[in-house]
Amino acid sequence: MVQGTVSPDVAGAPASQDEEPGWLTLVDMCRTRAAEEPDRVYFSFLENGVDESASLTPAQVDLRAQAIAVELLRHAGPGDRVLLNYGPGLDFVPAFFGALYAGMIAVPIPPVEIGRDGARTDRLDAVLASSRPAVFLSTTGVLAKLDGSEQVARALEGVVRLATDTVDPAVASQWRAPDIDRGTVAYLQYSSGSTGLPKGVMLTHANVLDNLALIHTNGARGDLQEGQQPPPVVLWLPLFHDMGLVNAVFQPLFAGFEATLMPPLAFVQHPFNWLRAISDRGDAISVAPNFAYELCVRRIGPEQIAKLDLSGWRLAAVGAEPVRPETLERFSEKFAPAGFRRETFFPCYGLAESTVMVSGGPAPEEPVIRSFDADALVAGRVRPATGGARARQLVGCGQIQPSLTLRVVNPATGEPCADDEIGEVYVSGYSVGSGYWDAPAITEETFRARLPQDPELVFLRTGDLGFLYEGQLFITGRRKDVIILDGLNYYPHDIEAAVSRSHPALREDRCAAFSVDDGGREKLVVLVEIQRRNPVLRGPAAEGAEVPRGAVRATEIEAAVRRAVTAEHGVRVSEVGLLRPGVLPYTSSAKIKRAECRERWSAGSFDADQLA
Repeated sequence: MVQGTVSPDVAGAPASQDEEPGWLTLVDMCRTRAAEEPDRVYFSFLENGVDESASLTPAQVDLRAQAIAVELLRHAGPGDRVLLNYGPGLDFVPAFFGALYAGMIAVPIPPVEIGRDGARTDRLDAVLASSRPAVFLSTTGVLAKLDGSEQVARALEGVVRLATDTVDPAVASQWRAPDIDRGTVAYLQYSSGSTGLPKGVMLTHANVLDNLALIHTNGARGDLQEGQQPPPVVLWLPLFHDMGLVNAVFQPLFAGFEATLMPPLAFVQHPFNWLRAISDRGDAISVAPNFAYELCVRRIGPEQIAKLDLSGWRLAAVGAEPVRPETLERFSEKFAPAGFRRETFFPCYGLAESTVMVSGGPAPEEPVIRSFDADALVAGRVRPATGGARARQLVGCGQIQPSLTLRVVNPATGEPCADDEIGEVYVSGYSVGSGYWDAPAITEETFRARLPQDPELVFLRTGDLGFLYEGQLFITGRRKDVIILDGLNYYPHDIEAAVSRSHPALREDRCAAFSVDDGGREKLVVLVEIQRRNPVLRGPAAEGAEVPRGAVRATEIEAAVRRAVTAEHGVRVSEVGLLRPGVLPYTSSAKIKRAECRERWSAGSFDADQLA
C-alpha cells in the first residue's frame, strides 16, 4: 500500500457517482485541464474586491506545481505533511497542487497573524502537534514577517520553511509523477475548533472526486446547451476553509468553470463588492454562509442596488451554518429590484468529515421552508405546525443523492429514529473521509459507527441533529451544543437569533447561548456584545450627572433579552452578560466557540475591562 494510503473499504460506501470523470486523482484532474485548456484563465483575483490583480491558467498551475513538488522532495518524502500558510491570493493554488504532485499531504491552515502583542500561535501549535509536518509553505513576504517572531520560531523549530513564489519554474522538468492512487490521502482538513481542539480530517483523492461529482449533480440546473461553458463562480471564502477550498479551487477544474476570488475582508468591509462582481459577470454562481446574505441585507442600500443586475445569478448556495428562513426572505425581497430570483437560493448541508457537501437541491427550485410545532421540536418530535400552536420555521437543506446513505439515529441508544423523531445524522458514502489524522480513538467513535439494519456499511456520526421530511434533510443543531432545560432540548443558534433582534444596542449575530449547572439544575446564560456607540450604564444615576450620548441602561438591555427569549422559546434566561465589542471568541471560520464561552463564564475569567 502506498504511504499515506487508506484502504477503500474503510468508508463503507454503497456506491460512487455514476457520471464521475475518469480521473483517479486530483493530480490527474489538474494535468488534464492543463493539457486540454492550457491558456484559459481559470482563476482570477480581485485584490481590493474590484480590480483584477492576478490570474492563473491551468498550464501555469501545472508548471508551478511541478516545480514546487521538485523543491519539496529535496526536503521531505512522499506521505509527509506540508503546511500551507497563505493569505488571500492565488499563490495557494499551485502550492496546494505542488504538495499533491510530490505525493505529500497538504495541510491548509489559517494564516498566522502577528499583532502588536506578537504572533498568535495557539491554532498553529495544535495543528503542528497533530500533523507533525516536514515543510511550512508560504510566500517570501509572509516568511520574512514571520522570521521576526520568536513565538513562530519556537513553534516551527525543525520544520523547513519554503517560499513558493521564488521557486524556479525551470526545475519543473525534473518532476516525475508521484506514486499515488485513489486511496492516497490528499490533504488534512482541520476543523475550526468550535467544539474543542482542531482535528485533521483525512481526505483521499477518491473522497474529493466523489464529492465534486455529488456537488455537480446536486447543483445541476439542466439549462446549459451542449458545448456551452458553465457560469463562473464568484467567491470571497478563505481557501484554507473546506467550503472555499472545494468550491474555489477543485470545483472549477472539475466542472470546467472559471473562478473569480476576492479577500474575505473585501467582502466583510464592503459587501457590495461581492454582489457587484456577480453582477459584472452576467451569469454567475456563488457560495456563502447565511451571515453573508444577512450582511448584504443590512449594509447595501437602494442606491447600490440600483447599480446591480443579479438576473444572471444562477445559483446562490447557502450553508456552513444554520440557514435562516428570515434571511432568505429578506434577501429575496430586498434584491428583487436587481433581478434576484428566490429560486436562485440553494440551501445545502455538509461538513469537512464528508469533504464538504452531504445534501443540497434540487436546483432550480425555491427553498423548502416548512413550519413545525415548536413545542414538539424541543421535545425531540417532528410535527407540522397547526393553528394556535407556537411554530418554528426551518429550511430544508436539500435532497440525498443515491451515492450517499443517510440515517437519523438516536444518539443515546444507537437505534434508528422513527419518522417523527429528531436524531443524530449518520452518513455513509465515498465522500466520507477515512478518519482523523493520528487520532484512532476518536476516529473509531466518529467514523466507524454501525447500524443493525445496514450491517455492510460504516457510518460517519456527524454530531448534527436533524430529521428527514418530504425528501429533504432538516438540521436542528449540534448535539454538543444542545441546551437541555427541564428535559427539553433548545438549540443555541435559535436563542441567539432571538437575542440579536431584541435591542438596537446589541451587535447583531454577536452572542452566545449556553447552559451551566448551578449545583441544583441547569440554567440558561446569554452573552452578547454591545455596540460601540452605546455606553452601558449600571446602577442608579447620580443626581445631575451627565449621561453619555447613546447610553443605555444595562437593566433595559437585560430585560429586552429576557422578554425576547421567553416570547419566542418559552424559556427563562437566568443570566445576561453584556460584553464589549470583539470579546466573544470565534473560530477562523466565524463560528462561535460556545464551549470556551461556557468555561470562561463559569470560571469568572471575563476581565472587568471586557464587560460593557
